[in-house]
Amino acid sequence: MTGLLFRLAIYVPVLFLIAVVVVGQRHVTARETIREAVGRTGRWLAYTGVLVLIALLITWLFID
Repeated sequence: MTGLLFRLAIYVPVLFLIAVVVVGQRHVTARETIREAVGRTGRWLAYTGVLVLIALLITWLFID
């Protein structure tokens, strides 16, 4: 469990920084950039969760 928490502690800030770079190309102020980067990070985390659940479902169906 601590390994998962460590991975999340690394994954979320890195994902946020990537979102800042992607979003920062379209906005002028830091406030706009951070606001949209937080939203984008949330969406990406949701997509990640869905992909992990799909991978676990496929594992459960075909391997177990």
